[in-house]
Amino acid sequence: MKTDPIRQVAFGDDENGMWLYRRFLRELEQRIPEASSHIIGASEKGEPIYGFDLGSGPVTVSLVAGAHADEPVGPNTLYRLILEIYQNPERFKAIFSRFRFLVIPHVNPDGDAANASWITRWPDPVPFFSGMKRELPGRDIEFGYPEMRPENRAATGFWEREGPADLHFSLHGMQFSEGYLLLINDEWEKRTRTWRKQFDKAMRAEGLAPHDHDRGGDKGFNYMGPGFTSTPKGKTMRDFFLSRNDAGTAAKFHMSSMEYHIGQNPETVCMVTEFPLYVIRTSPQTGTPENYLALKQDLANMSVRADKSTKDQDINRFVLQYDMHPLPLGKAMRLQRHTIRSAMELAKRCVEKSQEK
Repeated sequence: MKTDPIRQVAFGDDENGMWLYRRFLRELEQRIPEASSHIIGASEKGEPIYGFDLGSGPVTVSLVAGAHADEPVGPNTLYRLILEIYQNPERFKAIFSRFRFLVIPHVNPDGDAANASWITRWPDPVPFFSGMKRELPGRDIEFGYPEMRPENRAATGFWEREGPADLHFSLHGMQFSEGYLLLINDEWEKRTRTWRKQFDKAMRAEGLAPHDHDRGGDKGFNYMGPGFTSTPKGKTMRDFFLSRNDAGTAAKFHMSSMEYHIGQNPETVCMVTEFPLYVIRTSPQTGTPENYLALKQDLANMSVRADKSTKDQDINRFVLQYDMHPLPLGKAMRLQRHTIRSAMELAKRCVEKSQEK
């Protein structure tokens, strides 16, 4: 029987609950006595930010997670990766001879602490939709490069010292969606067409349909087909708000981490994973996720109500109405790892081709 390629990836799996940053730091200190030597900066509230330079291969892979405070699966994926590397270093010798990794497991530890009330109770949707917190433009770390916040400065300094990267991943997530969504920089749209077909096949085999949303280029999100769109750009965000005479909001958007890496190496493959915390019923219409848009509006209407019991009732009703169910953490991390591992091979082939010229 043919083995599922997703289950062959080097990184381990874990079905346990989500970790908070403090727990990761405790585990890190226990396994790596010299862990503090990997501190690359500090958050606004003084939490250490770690960066790891691992491997010596010819293809450099940048991995960062946690830019948005309400998206904990990416950090959990990188927590497990870092701890496993230091617990089982022999297991990674082969991959480290082919790739070099620049890993920032959590670039936004303050945001992790702000969302502890629901992270510790996930997958219960009531505390999540009632208590999740997310930074607004002007505070959004993903659109704060190179130096809007100390967290941005820490990451930029690390990348400047250790880069440039051939492949950059910013691990994100969605509160809810109709399936998987992957963002890829426009420069790689043509070169990833065959790869995207293979990726879609792997996701469908896992029971995850594409989140099919054609935004018509709105805010720079260019449609590449069901489940794929382009990575966001600070410039297109600024242009969007300037076109609406909103210079104040436009000024709050700086470079994304993807733009930063492309600035260092125009050939960098940039990807953003957007796996959901909760999967909802798939819409029948191509390019328009009707159920996603309807639930988004329902939640917006609910948020203006003051009565907590009414909100809780609404959330429980939405769970049934939209067939909402959590994407298990272990599975979500495994899909994140598969995405990274598959893209690594894509980047490696491209680097080898460029060296042949």
